[in-house]
Amino acid sequence: MTEARPATALLTPLVAFGGAVAGVLVLFFGQSALAPYLAGGPGAACAQPDCALGVGIWLIVGGFLAVCLAFVSGVVVALRRGAAPGAVRRGLVVSACCVLAYLAESIVLWVLF
Repeated sequence: MTEARPATALLTPLVAFGGAVAGVLVLFFGQSALAPYLAGGPGAACAQPDCALGVGIWLIVGGFLAVCLAFVSGVVVALRRGAAPGAVRRGLVVSACCVLAYLAESIVLWVLF
């Protein structure tokens, strides 16, 4: 038989999802504000992230994948750990790892393009 999982097991994926959404949005809009400086300075011919060989599109795709990965990872962690104490902390760790992966992708994109 399977054991019943209390509602606290839902906290891990929900916190992971919410934290990843917040982190990705902060990073995305921060990079959008800095795009003129990251893409060659204010006088550059291409000062928008979408113009810099698709950096903006890759940032959107990467952000979506980071949020999806955070939710799936949160579900997996919740299923493995069950109702053990620390569900919110585990969700925050999952979201932090996904946001750091998005930040690393952003740095690579801005350096390469």
